[in-house]
Amino acid sequence: MWNPSCPVKFAVGLILVAFGFFALAYGSMEISQGAKTASVSMVWLILAYFFHTTGELCVSPVGLSYVSKLSPKKFAGLLFGLWFTASAIANFIAGKTGSYIDQITQEYSMTVFFLIIGALPVAVALLLLIFNKVLVRMMHGIH
Repeated sequence: MWNPSCPVKFAVGLILVAFGFFALAYGSMEISQGAKTASVSMVWLILAYFFHTTGELCVSPVGLSYVSKLSPKKFAGLLFGLWFTASAIANFIAGKTGSYIDQITQEYSMTVFFLIIGALPVAVALLLLIFNKVLVRMMHGIH
């Protein structure tokens, strides 16, 4: 049975999230540059939600489990708080990043916007896969 390491599970989750954005990019290909309104099939949104949800299910439970396993017992509560604080900061950054959609769609297209947003998790996933052995070694045998 295949039981990937924590960094690999995170990488799979990030790649699934990227697939969601790539589905949105593909679905938005018919929208012209700078369009104020557009109509596309709901299939692209459903696919995006599917991939984003499955990606989140590869990241969040695994991350919480490893925070529990890897943190010193007296700092467990603090590190769980840090995990959720990191999520809050990431959501804030996502909101700021999303605010550039109008500028990018005016200059390029909505497809380019979603491709940029999809490329970011792929880049991080590749870094996790490259440094997988180092990260597993740093976990001192905790699975």
